Amino acid sequence: MASEKVWSDILDWQTDIHKKDEALLRRKPVHDQALPPVRKSTEILVDNAKPVGIHTLSNASKASASKTTPKSRAEKAEAEKAKGNEYFGKKDYKNAILYYGKAIDLDPTVPVYFVNRAMAYLKTNSFLEAEKDCSRGLQLQPKNVKAFWRRGIALRELGRLNEARKDFEAGLMIEPNNKSLLDELKKLPAAKPAEKPKSKKPEPVEHKRRLPIHVIDEAYTKSKIVEQPTTLQKKEPASTSSNVKQADPARKPASVPEPAKKVDTPAKKAATSSIQTTTQPPQPPTPLNFTCPRTNFEFERDWKTFKGRGDDILYQYFQVIPPREYPVIFKSSLESDQFEKMLDFVDTRYIKEKTPTDIYNVLWGLSRVPRIDMLIMFLDKKHQQVIQRLFDLLKSKPDEIPQDVLAKLFRTYGIQPS
Repeated sequence: MASEKVWSDILDWQTDIHKKDEALLRRKPVHDQALPPVRKSTEILVDNAKPVGIHTLSNASKASASKTTPKSRAEKAEAEKAKGNEYFGKKDYKNAILYYGKAIDLDPTVPVYFVNRAMAYLKTNSFLEAEKDCSRGLQLQPKNVKAFWRRGIALRELGRLNEARKDFEAGLMIEPNNKSLLDELKKLPAAKPAEKPKSKKPEPVEHKRRLPIHVIDEAYTKSKIVEQPTTLQKKEPASTSSNVKQADPARKPASVPEPAKKVDTPAKKAATSSIQTTTQPPQPPTPLNFTCPRTNFEFERDWKTFKGRGDDILYQYFQVIPPREYPVIFKSSLESDQFEKMLDFVDTRYIKEKTPTDIYNVLWGLSRVPRIDMLIMFLDKKHQQVIQRLFDLLKSKPDEIPQDVLAKLFRTYGIQPS
């Protein structure tokens, strides 16, 4: 009886489950149920162009990036110059100098970059740097009026008034009505133009300055030695004449027709000996005590000083500077005329007096100077031939200078190895 009851309960549970399953099957699926309507989609237009996909957006971003970033070194240089102009307008001259320098590094063939940086240097009272930048700008553009104007201001502040006047006048030759140049020219002292007639005849000044002493003394001994005793007899006190009489009482000065016969008297001998001591040619000057400059400022000062004393003195000074110190001393700048003079010394003096190793050391030291490529670029034909001669000499000495060592210098100086 118990088993039958259990079995009947199972059948009842099965019947109930089937009914529930049928009820679930009769219900409508969710996705078939009526849902509220969806709002109609809209399209968004960007810059009147319908976006097509992510590729379109990526291409648009690349196109915009290509428009904002410079494509060449020249465009990058212009961008750096524009930043420099912005800082200059804000009177932030240090940053203006920085960005003008970046523009020069990117494209050193544009004179405006040098002239703009020169103006920023003037604002910071860096007159020597301003002069150098204007000179570089004039090398690239010889008729740049602003370069003449700004270099004239720098030279005036450095105390080189004659050079400043020449720059102002050179600018006025290009633009005669330039008010800035006229105003700066009026600020110069009025006494300086009076020296111009002297500059037209420099020979007498140089002659007086370089006239050897013995030339004057020789003229003096020929004319004055004989005449001096007679003048002494007329104008000197009686003590002098008495001394002459005591020295030679047998002779009477009045009976002697020619003063030349009195040269043997003691007074005349003393006068003659004193004159002869002055007529002796001067001893050769003792060698100057040159010192190696530590900074570019010291080099510029010494170079201008010794340059005025002649090439021999300047050559001695040049030998004092070790070639390994060139990159440090000439770190800020090396002028083209100084570079050319050094090449002349190596070509004319070193070849005769020094070894090929010394010539190589000088060329190697100069090759390590910053911006040496610009100095080589602006060399005239004469100095290009000088460099070629020096390298031909070094190539002919393979025992002293290895050819693989010369190969590096070939590239720096633009020499094609044979």
